[in-house]
Amino acid sequence: MDKAKSQAFMMKVVADLAAATTVSLVHVGDRVGLFRAMAGAGPMSREALEQRTGIHPRYLEEWLAAMFCAGYVEHDADADTWQLPDEHAVFFADPGQEHYLGGLFKGAPALAAMAPRVAEAFETGQGIPFQAYGEAGPLAIEHMNRAVYEARLVTHWLPALPQVLQRLQAGGSALDVGCGTGVIPILLARAFPAARVTGLDVDARSIEIARENARQAGVQERVQFVHQSAVALEPQGDGYDLISTFDVVHDLPDPDAVLRRIRDALSPGGTYLMVEPKVAERLQDNAANPFARMLYGISCLHCVPTSLAQGGPGWSACWGETRARLAAQEAGFGSFKVLPIRNPTQAFFELAA
Repeated sequence: MDKAKSQAFMMKVVADLAAATTVSLVHVGDRVGLFRAMAGAGPMSREALEQRTGIHPRYLEEWLAAMFCAGYVEHDADADTWQLPDEHAVFFADPGQEHYLGGLFKGAPALAAMAPRVAEAFETGQGIPFQAYGEAGPLAIEHMNRAVYEARLVTHWLPALPQVLQRLQAGGSALDVGCGTGVIPILLARAFPAARVTGLDVDARSIEIARENARQAGVQERVQFVHQSAVALEPQGDGYDLISTFDVVHDLPDPDAVLRRIRDALSPGGTYLMVEPKVAERLQDNAANPFARMLYGISCLHCVPTSLAQGGPGWSACWGETRARLAAQEAGFGSFKVLPIRNPTQAFFELAA
C-alpha cells in the first residue's frame, strides 16, 4: 500500500464531508439573510451583524467560524471583524441576479435527505417518484434556474434562433415541454404578447404553481398550462413554431417516443430547442470538472431514480452531445446543430424536422 496515497485520499474524504456540511450552512445563511446582510457592508463585528440580522449570537458566532473555515467569509483576527468580499457576495446577495447561486442550495438538504431511500432503490432496482422528493421540489428547481432564465432566455439565447424570434413576434406559437413551475412559458408570454404559449408538465403540483405564477405575472390570459405526460403530446393545429425542453429529456419515461412526438408537433419550418446538461463526451475528461461532479451527483440522486419510477430507461443527466445527436437522428429530425451559446452547465441544441 502507498501510505502517502492513502493519506491523501483520507484528506479528500474529510474535505468532501466538510463540503457537505458547508452546503447545509450556506443554505441556512442564505435563508436567514446573513449573506444579504453582509453584502457590501465591509468589515463588521459579530455584534454589528447580530444587530443587523437579529440572529442569536451563539448561532451567528459558530456560523461565521464555519464559513471562514470554508472560505466563504474573511476574518480579521486583530480587529475581530468579518467580511463577505464583493467577489463572493455577487453569488448570494440578490436572488434576482443571474449570478445568484443560492437557489442551488435551496434543494440540497431535501436531496441529501433522500439518500437512504436512494440506497434502497440501489438494492431493489425500483425508481423513486418525483413527488417523493417533497412538495418543495418544484420550487427548489425553480429557484435553481429562475434568475439565469430571466436574465438570458430572451436577450441572449433566443437571438441565436432568429427565425424563432420572427415567428413569435408575428404571433406564432410556443410549447415548453416539462415546464415545471412555468418560468419559460411566462417569460415567452411576457416577451411576445402576440404569441400563443403553452406549458406542459406531468406533475400536477408544478402546474398548479405555474398557473399561480402566471396570474402574478399578469399573463394568465396568454399562457396555457396543461397537466399531461409528454408521451401523450399530440400535434395542435398547424403545429408549434418553437418547442423547448430545458433539462427534461433525460428524465422522461420514453425519451425516444417523446422526441418523435416533438418532431411531429412542430409547424413546417418550426424549431425544437433542446437544452441539456453540459459535460465532456469522455467520462475521464470530467474528473477535474466541478460542474460535472455536481451534475453527475444530482443525476444519481434524482434524475435516474425519477426516470426509472416512470418505467423509463434512467438516462443519465450527463448523456452528452453524441447521444443527443443520435437520439435526434433516430427520432427523424433532419438537422441537429450545437448553438454557440456560452454556458458552463448547459448545452443548447437546435433541431428541425
